[in-house]
Amino acid sequence: MTVSLAVVVCSRDRPQQLRECLRTVVAQDADDIVVVDSASTTAATAEAAGEAGVRCIRADVPGLAHARNVAMRATGADVVAFTDDDCQPEPGWARAIRSQFVAGDGVGERVGFVVGRVVAAGGGEPVSVVLDAFPRTYGADDDPSHIGHGANLAVSRACWDSLGGFDDMLGVGAELRSGEDTDFLWRALREGWIGRYDPHAAVSHEQWRDRRAALATSYGYGVGAGAVRTKVRRLGGSQAARDFAAGSVRATLRQAGTDLRAGYEFGFASSVMRAVGLIVGRTTASRLPLVHGHLTPR
Repeated sequence: MTVSLAVVVCSRDRPQQLRECLRTVVAQDADDIVVVDSASTTAATAEAAGEAGVRCIRADVPGLAHARNVAMRATGADVVAFTDDDCQPEPGWARAIRSQFVAGDGVGERVGFVVGRVVAAGGGEPVSVVLDAFPRTYGADDDPSHIGHGANLAVSRACWDSLGGFDDMLGVGAELRSGEDTDFLWRALREGWIGRYDPHAAVSHEQWRDRRAALATSYGYGVGAGAVRTKVRRLGGSQAARDFAAGSVRATLRQAGTDLRAGYEFGFASSVMRAVGLIVGRTTASRLPLVHGHLTPR
């Protein structure tokens, strides 16, 4: 079974980070490479892609979920592997991802997504790392809260088509700030798709944020997680929402208390910011129409 694979990097106004990312992306075993310029304010994103010899397409509306959907429509590959412009895929990343969609165990055709390791690099505050050392397979009973995220996420076209794509209201740059990846994983598992985690599919994630920026990111992650929890409740019921760990204000505040008692000031502040974001995201999403599994503007 032959599976074509495209690598996509969505980027907005971070040309130097994009250059470093593309330096490793172009060395991957991919059939197509696409940069999505997510409504950058200058031409620098397109210039960085051109320097690397990579096709660049423009999304005039900001938002990471929207940019991912634009990318899916711009390539005909069977599988699309996403990474972020502040990440650098390690050698063999794309090959490891491709192998998961052609596994010889009889379920390869039902693999909807693959996630992998995200390893911290640099000296900033640690954000969005995934360090599990062992492979796993996920199904309908699993909570996608901590499976993985969009810095290292590959989706099959069949799965993307069946779900109607990513939810444009979610993701960095959109109103609800984040969560487009977790939302996609939850809907995929709910619809009977299989997910896989492969530790050999690894990217290094540059930790460039100082404390202030990291706290703002924690708030944004909370907004997205809160919005997704509201979607989960509306689509799957109260028990499904209770099982969705990432959207729990109570658990987040418990973590804040644990960090405070341990003297971990940044952890305490980060959890508090996330809890505030969760409340905002849950409240905002509860007021938005839900159409075919997607939040829509009023």
